[in-house]
Amino acid sequence: LKMSFAMGVHEGSVRCLSISSAPASSAPQPSGTAGGKSKSSSEDNNKGAAKKKRKKKRKQQHDDAEDDSDSDDGPAAPSQIPGALLSGGYDESIHIFNLIRHVQAGELRSAADLGTPTCSSFAPPPTSPSPATHALVGMSSGKIVLYKKRDWSVQHVLSGHDGEHGGVNCLAVHPTGKMAMSGGRSDGKIILWDLMRGRLAFVHKLPPAPGSRGRRKATLTDLAWSGDGQRYAFATDGGKITARDVNTGEDLLDVMLPSRANQISFIGGPEGLFLAAACDDGSLPVLAVGSLSDEKEEAEARRAVMAIEPVDGPVAGDARFKCLKSVQGGSGFLVVTANSGGGVSLIDFEG
Repeated sequence: LKMSFAMGVHEGSVRCLSISSAPASSAPQPSGTAGGKSKSSSEDNNKGAAKKKRKKKRKQQHDDAEDDSDSDDGPAAPSQIPGALLSGGYDESIHIFNLIRHVQAGELRSAADLGTPTCSSFAPPPTSPSPATHALVGMSSGKIVLYKKRDWSVQHVLSGHDGEHGGVNCLAVHPTGKMAMSGGRSDGKIILWDLMRGRLAFVHKLPPAPGSRGRRKATLTDLAWSGDGQRYAFATDGGKITARDVNTGEDLLDVMLPSRANQISFIGGPEGLFLAAACDDGSLPVLAVGSLSDEKEEAEARRAVMAIEPVDGPVAGDARFKCLKSVQGGSGFLVVTANSGGGVSLIDFEG
């Protein structure tokens, strides 16, 4: 395990991180090796010229790929090469890093009326076969800034969330990169955005938080799309997790957990789809995403498995799960978790 690079860029805490994929042509290409030493300086010059030509061609392919990705053509070949890292901090700055060249690629300052970055995501997401062309940054003002990744210019500023008590809390971009969902920290709203037109497409308002007698709106802790984009899920601070079918709007999962889920992620595949949840009480439940119209006995028999039991006692402390991300490839049941004690784990639910 080797650290590639590290930079201190923010004054204070980092609030959000996102990684984009890059075109396959951006990957470092292995140079051919000659059997033995070069015979003359002219050969060295020829090799140097050919190397520069290949480098120029790769750069042109990279630019062409970014240009082509703005069109409505079909998806390109799968791209799983880390391309850029975006970080947002409490200092109201956004920094971009080139993960191929290991250098800082730029810095953005949000306007005073937008507040601080709270969450971010690239579009299309890293799980998409197409490289990222845009970046979304949710702000404490309740607005979402859509940047064009080519030159980091602002393409749209999307307004829809209440910024009085925290603004945008979470973002999830559809696998196609054409839509995105956002969840509010204090307004109880899930908003679907049309990224192609840069406008609001649909608003879903959640019921008030449990036990608040209607005085406090729900907080969205996380949102997620399934890999095929046919299902989505959301979690609230009250412990409620819901998964729905995109086409019919049918609830495929609707449960109330004893603890808040900080992050959720779809796992599984054709043989079965599940939701894993990283909970504040140190538990890690795995929930089957099916149909609520199933027979009650069958549903109760298969709806949930507690992969890690909650911590005994009133406070989970360092055992609280704060982050959870699914790992692409393999069995489809791999996740990476991180807890409040600094522990990072790779878990295979299939094994």
